[in-house]
Amino acid sequence: MGKTFTVDPISKRRLINFGEEDKYYIKNNHDAIISPEIFTQAQEIRLRRSGNKKTIANIKGKRERYSRMYPFSSRLECGFCGTVLSRRSWHSSSEYKKIIWHCTTSIKRGKKYCTHSKGIEEKAIENAFLQSYQQLFYENNNLTEDFLEIIKEELTDDTLKVELTKIVSKLNSLYKKEEKLVSMNLDGKISDSVYEDKFNQIQIEKEKLLEEKVNLEVTLKSEVDIKSRLENFKEILTSQKTLTEFDKDIFESIVEKIIVGGINSDGEIDPAMLTIIFKTGDSSTKDAKSYKSKRKNAKIDNDKLCFNSVTDEEKKCTNKENNAC
Repeated sequence: MGKTFTVDPISKRRLINFGEEDKYYIKNNHDAIISPEIFTQAQEIRLRRSGNKKTIANIKGKRERYSRMYPFSSRLECGFCGTVLSRRSWHSSSEYKKIIWHCTTSIKRGKKYCTHSKGIEEKAIENAFLQSYQQLFYENNNLTEDFLEIIKEELTDDTLKVELTKIVSKLNSLYKKEEKLVSMNLDGKISDSVYEDKFNQIQIEKEKLLEEKVNLEVTLKSEVDIKSRLENFKEILTSQKTLTEFDKDIFESIVEKIIVGGINSDGEIDPAMLTIIFKTGDSSTKDAKSYKSKRKNAKIDNDKLCFNSVTDEEKKCTNKENNAC
């Protein structure tokens, strides 16, 4: 209450209360439309999504990803223009539905701004990573040791917890400053104009820290599950077991990025060339065309339909039943 106040009771002129008069906050006065838990979850989602907006804190306007919806988000880089690739769905309403990743510049600005880029099937990227993983890890024992060190660092990394502790400490300090400022204003030690300026500065700083705090808390929740999966990956590496299917957390823990497209060994432009760069500094080059899914409307080889093996002579014979051969 007290959102507005009356300046003159005769003219009944009212102004918005920016702190000139006392405000009264009433809690649980009426039934809420949604529960406090749902409201908190909605604010977490809003703050995560607002990370891609161009603000003073985020000059580049690129999302700082605390949690990833897709494993290749912000990990695929166009080899021709350097921007990240975006996830798209082709033929989404038909049986030929396919998930592809395409250069963001080509999608948003037009093909003429990145002429050589082409859409790469998601399944092809996954299969190319699996093949690179098998070749690198089971042909190079030293590389396995390097990645075990990386996983160890990931599992023992408490950077987020330390950062969260710092933010909580800063918030507590701001709360104390806010209380002290109110007391000084009530005692008449500072003018209302000085009070408003200082109060607004504290509110801006406090809002920024609260956003960072929510983002870090969301990340820490998902980090628990990721670390358990990294423990499983550590067991896979030490036991030399084969990685049979694509795993998001394993990919993110060992791959720095994948460059899509570039100039191949023959000096030709190749939009399907995948350069997988691992966190150890090693890299592997694959051809996405070799790993893409088979087309559903592809022609079937007639020889593969035959259940009985036939010799070359029998294939040449066109009238075997009449003993013409």
